[in-house]
Amino acid sequence: MSPPPNMPLSEEAPQRWTAVDTGAPTSPPSEHAGPALRLLSRAGRLLSVQRGSLKPILRRVARLTTSELASFCLVELVLANGQSERVALAHHDPLAESQLRALLPHSPQDSSCSPMVDALHTGISQLLVDYPVEIRRRLPTLPEHLAQLDPLDPRSLMVVPLVGHRRVLGLMLLARNSSLPPFDATDLIVAEELARSMAVALDDSRLLREARRAERRARFLARSSRVLAGSLDYRATLDQVARLAVPAVADLCAVDMLEEDGSISRLAVAHRVPEKAALVWELAHRWPSHLTDLYGAGRVIQIGEPELRGEVQDTGLPRAARTPEHLHALRSLGLESYLVAPLRARGRTLGAITFAYTGSHRSYRRQDLRLAMELAARAALAVDNALLYSASQEAVKLRDEFLAVASHELKTPLTPLNLRLQSLRRELDRRGAPVDSARVQEHVAALQRQCKRLGTLVDSLLDVSRLEAGVLVLDLEFLDLVALARDVISRFAPQAARTGTPLTIEAGEPIVGHWDRVRLEQVVSSLLSNALKYSVGHPIHIRVERSPMGARLTVRDEGIGISPEHLPRIFERFERAVSSEHFGGLGLGLYLTRHLVEAFGGTIHATSEPGLGSTFQVDLPLASPAS
Repeated sequence: MSPPPNMPLSEEAPQRWTAVDTGAPTSPPSEHAGPALRLLSRAGRLLSVQRGSLKPILRRVARLTTSELASFCLVELVLANGQSERVALAHHDPLAESQLRALLPHSPQDSSCSPMVDALHTGISQLLVDYPVEIRRRLPTLPEHLAQLDPLDPRSLMVVPLVGHRRVLGLMLLARNSSLPPFDATDLIVAEELARSMAVALDDSRLLREARRAERRARFLARSSRVLAGSLDYRATLDQVARLAVPAVADLCAVDMLEEDGSISRLAVAHRVPEKAALVWELAHRWPSHLTDLYGAGRVIQIGEPELRGEVQDTGLPRAARTPEHLHALRSLGLESYLVAPLRARGRTLGAITFAYTGSHRSYRRQDLRLAMELAARAALAVDNALLYSASQEAVKLRDEFLAVASHELKTPLTPLNLRLQSLRRELDRRGAPVDSARVQEHVAALQRQCKRLGTLVDSLLDVSRLEAGVLVLDLEFLDLVALARDVISRFAPQAARTGTPLTIEAGEPIVGHWDRVRLEQVVSSLLSNALKYSVGHPIHIRVERSPMGARLTVRDEGIGISPEHLPRIFERFERAVSSEHFGGLGLGLYLTRHLVEAFGGTIHATSEPGLGSTFQVDLPLASPAS
């Protein structure tokens, strides 16, 4: 099999290709010197000027060859995908030039041994002095692109490769009809010298484009870095970065972020055509990315690795589309090439940034990954810093709120405690009067209640510290959950009676499990205390039953309920679903309850509707994992 046309030349390949010895007579040098030198000089001056695209200059050079060297000329370049692109053609007869334009381009992957394919594969010039005879000797059946040459009457043919820096960049085809003498070896030398000048100009043009591209990218990266470092509002910052990317390094730029619930949301979009930006937003809204996607941002976020598509084939779009309408919208974007880089910071993927070319006939290559990954790393760092700053601000706010609530809660029992002590002291200091033992016992009972309340507050704080340090130890024993629940309810009965809150329990046969008695009592007490606090005067229903996991405890009240926006976070530390001004507490009860239930290997969840009460359900295995 022949190597691909843009394959780099081997080390042994000659750097200067010599004319093929065909045995044809060579004309005296004097016959060629004037026109040849004039052609090379004029072409050299044209090719030495690097201003924008080189294609117009190549067309002028092709036109020059028809006045000095050939009847007609074709110039084709090899694209990055291995296909040929015809960039220049000329014929000395303007009427025949339309026939030349109608010629089909040849395919570099053609397996035939045509002169053009051979020149591209080997990097060696092909000279056919008597083209009709020699080509049919080599190819009994002509490929279509050669068969189309017959109406142009090519009597002699030269195919000269444009050999650049260690690879073939394209070819130049020169032909003479029967009105001119056939090409000879000297003509081939002139054509090779011209091809060499064209190859140098093409390499210089490529280097110049790459230098300008690198400069634009460096400038874009510097500006993006300044934007990223200038604000802690990462949403606005990423939007600015997307706008900077277009058109510097992309026609389309989009930024997607991974949310806490596992969904993916689009934060920023920029497009060279504003109307297309609206379409990209609509795509994200109607068909958002998912972590299970086979392509694009969802897949990149899931695996944490970049994705590069140098060429987007229309045949591949149906695999990425979810509906026919989605496929139509994707096609309307006109995607040609895209590059998706993950936003990674501190070992986790925060999102992805997508660059795409749409309608500009450009494509991303492996070397573009460096810029994309560098920008993604800086953007991820900026996002991570913003998130950390936001979290620290929220933590400071929670701390301040907790300290205010804790101070209030600790002072609440201290005030009546101090008043009772003063009353007790006055009772004992009364001279000449007997001590009223009933009065003293009343004071002592009140003191005990306040001390117990203080102890409960301090225990809650200590439990939080143990949980944070991971040193919460369970003292496991076999016990009956039904009996334990009845015992806890009996302790809360006086408080419920004072507030007019009916307590009912529904429990059947004993349910014995391997649990920590103190900690399990703490779970039941916390749920009952929470229900009594928020449903004063409304019934509370407790149910103990067996469940698929083992045992289930349900506490349902008919109180004020919990708003939907607060329900997902009621089990977090220091979180409160209501104002601390109306309801006391440190905001730690449900947080500790959740961790204790999880320590038993169980689960807890809540359901609620404002004004209709709340239901807390605890499921426990009969044997704790700690055992």
